[in-house]
Amino acid sequence: MKIKYLGTAAYEGVPALFCRCEVCRGSRAAGGRNIRSRQQAILDDVLLFDFNADTVSHAQRYGLDLYKVADCLITHSHCDHLYPDDVEIAAKPYSHEHARIRFYAAEDGYKKLIPITQKEDSNASAVLIEAGKEFTAAGAYRILPLKANHDPASSPVIYAVESKGKRMLYAHDTGVFPEETFSAIASFGRFDFISFDCTGCLGLGGDWRNGHMSLKTVKEVFARLCALGAADENTVKVLSHFSHNGGQTYDEMAAAEEEGYIVAYDGMEMSF
Repeated sequence: MKIKYLGTAAYEGVPALFCRCEVCRGSRAAGGRNIRSRQQAILDDVLLFDFNADTVSHAQRYGLDLYKVADCLITHSHCDHLYPDDVEIAAKPYSHEHARIRFYAAEDGYKKLIPITQKEDSNASAVLIEAGKEFTAAGAYRILPLKANHDPASSPVIYAVESKGKRMLYAHDTGVFPEETFSAIASFGRFDFISFDCTGCLGLGGDWRNGHMSLKTVKEVFARLCALGAADENTVKVLSHFSHNGGQTYDEMAAAEEEGYIVAYDGMEMSF
């Protein structure tokens, strides 16, 4: 599998609009990997994670051919992960002829997509999913959506994905996993790769247990996954979805690298 991180920030981006906090000022001055757009990733060039308002700029910046993208997995309905207005661009008056794209979303995201995907000229469709119920996407990917610890009104899920003997967990936006999620993960198999929510960065500014995580709580969750046999010392561990409210710039997140975690940045690509 190959994953590319198109964006690695929380809702506000880094630096955030209007903000002059220490992280935002430092990120503006340093540039480079300190500049973050909103969280989005693509797997093997065919399976997209989330569809936010930065999708247009991501496609332009990285030369993505969304014609190849068969399916998009929506984690939840908040606008930095699902921006339905831009799904309209898939319609023929805007994009002419192209392959149909399917959006998989739990209840609230599905409800937001339906008014657009059911229009006569739409070239997109919405598929209702439910935590705990597996499905197949992009032809060859076994997908297990799992309940996330996030705003329940947004119908949040994280995704376990398997293809050709490789397994990954895409765990954004979530706090410490619900017990039912740990139980379901135990039977999915060992993960080769895990992408963890790290909105709270190093966790120096407080406890990030619900809604989002920091490095402190990520380490707790990873230890639990190891105890379940779902991860081990060979599992690649990536941190992403950072907020300026977490308190550290990309450069200041080096402490996480020293503990065996990879700090994601916009445009980062890796195979596993």
